[in-house]
Amino acid sequence: MKVKSVVLGGLLAGVLFIAGSGEGFANMTWCMSDPPIQVVTPGGHYLVINNVVYLPPSALHLKNKVWDEAVATPNGRGGTHITVYVHVPDTAGRAHVISSSYRYRVATQEDGVSTIRLDMDVPTT
Repeated sequence: MKVKSVVLGGLLAGVLFIAGSGEGFANMTWCMSDPPIQVVTPGGHYLVINNVVYLPPSALHLKNKVWDEAVATPNGRGGTHITVYVHVPDTAGRAHVISSSYRYRVATQEDGVSTIRLDMDVPTT
């Protein structure tokens, strides 16, 4: 009886794993993460900015046409202001972008079309 329970439990776990994998993969098709952007602060430090772009499912064919850039300037308070521009094709519709710097645990998010601007401050020059 115990062997039957273990086999049945293992079989059920395998089925749930496979069913859950398909669901997660389907959600990831409309979310893309661009390669990180490396910026140099006015003080010469290198920072990595990560962007995650969410597109409508109808715009998946345009995901390779999304590009981004970032500019670092002094913020006047001893830190650095980073402006990120994410460029989405006009025909993609509304996109949602999350931009972050993991090193300083700062993030910002914005919705928009065409060119989406995001601003964040980090505490280093």
